[in-house]
Amino acid sequence: MRYDVAVIGAGPAGLFAALELADSGLSTVVVEKGQAPRERRSITCGVGGAGAFSDGKLNLTPRIGGDPAAIGCSVAELAELIAYVDHVFTRYGAPAQYSGEDPKALARLKKAAAEAGVEFISGRQRHIGTGCIREVIDAMYRDLLDRGVAFRLGDEVKAIAWANDEFVVDLGEEQIHAGAVIAAPGRVGAYWLREVARSLGVGPQFGPLDVGVRVEFPAELYDPIERVMYDAKFRVRTPTYDDMVRTFCTNPRGFVVQEDHDEFVLVNGHAENECKTENTNFALLVHIELTDPVEDTTEYGRAIAKLATTIGGGRPILQRLKDLQQGRRSTADRIRRVSIQPTLAAFTPGDISMALPHRVVVDLVEAIDVLDRIMPGIASEGTLVYAPEIKFYDTQYRVGAGMETGLPGFYVVGDASGHSRGIVFAALTGILAARHIKARPG
Repeated sequence: MRYDVAVIGAGPAGLFAALELADSGLSTVVVEKGQAPRERRSITCGVGGAGAFSDGKLNLTPRIGGDPAAIGCSVAELAELIAYVDHVFTRYGAPAQYSGEDPKALARLKKAAAEAGVEFISGRQRHIGTGCIREVIDAMYRDLLDRGVAFRLGDEVKAIAWANDEFVVDLGEEQIHAGAVIAAPGRVGAYWLREVARSLGVGPQFGPLDVGVRVEFPAELYDPIERVMYDAKFRVRTPTYDDMVRTFCTNPRGFVVQEDHDEFVLVNGHAENECKTENTNFALLVHIELTDPVEDTTEYGRAIAKLATTIGGGRPILQRLKDLQQGRRSTADRIRRVSIQPTLAAFTPGDISMALPHRVVVDLVEAIDVLDRIMPGIASEGTLVYAPEIKFYDTQYRVGAGMETGLPGFYVVGDASGHSRGIVFAALTGILAARHIKARPG
């Protein structure tokens, strides 16, 4: 079949692009290898993507989640887009629950962080929650169907070619022809996208990579910060290597979960609306930049993930912080001695230092020690550490107006583009691409 626009991926970027294209007069198909919101089981694939299925945290500030300069938006344009994304989520049923709105409380936390040698990045946030975000995405999906947007679920795109003035999307036994393509495969599809982009002559450049762990600890330690900002963003410069380490995706009273990728497993986290635990978790990530002769940060990250998966026997590695600090492998018996219960059921007790590079391990241990100054108790022996958590934001594409690449009609959006790191920025890149397509002559 032929469509005016083919959207590859139904995460936030793909869904918001489809919302813009609905009722535009342009025939649109969304191709997604996962399933519909009510049928999906995968954390990474399916309608809603990863972030809009697992937790639904919206960072409503241009300071968090992307690079405004890279996507060519002014401050005013970005503010308008962020407000629009927030409004759309409300329209589909998201509750109006915000944090990070008390300037005095934010100022006090920023001062305390600065005194501890920690950078605190504040901003207005909205936490929709795992249960609610799935209902919101389902409402969005059903509305798109009602408005004439076609969905091809359970179909995996094998290749994309440009021939006879149109794009050919190869699904294996079938082909879709389109006048324009919006590639929005998410982080899980970033490796696939780079190979497709290379075949089209618009291959990416390599940028930084974030490698680290997920830290789990008693929820009470984070309560004073949660009252100020639900998912507070902290950055630490480590004493030994002067590397930047950041917290990401904090889940107060939430769960640690496993992400299954084709060749390895990673860890992530989410927080439910109703079902609460006694633990809080966040990602702790070391910022890695590679230069000559090693520049392929994607392959470097994949190599770390594969090694960790091998050591963990196909499961994430879990270690007591105390054991990691003292260079000792954790055993099942040592894990049982910890005062909290791990929220991830399937794990392998082990030694994270055998999987992650030595420099990364040093950075992580030192960063936790620094964070203990503003979150007293997090560096205690009751803290658990899971590995690996890796964020593949490293493939970055040169884009012009509306996220269009050097090949006219081919757009890259969302986290796989390298220009967003979360739901809101992913959504607005999808909006920009769709609006650019609608404005094209003819």
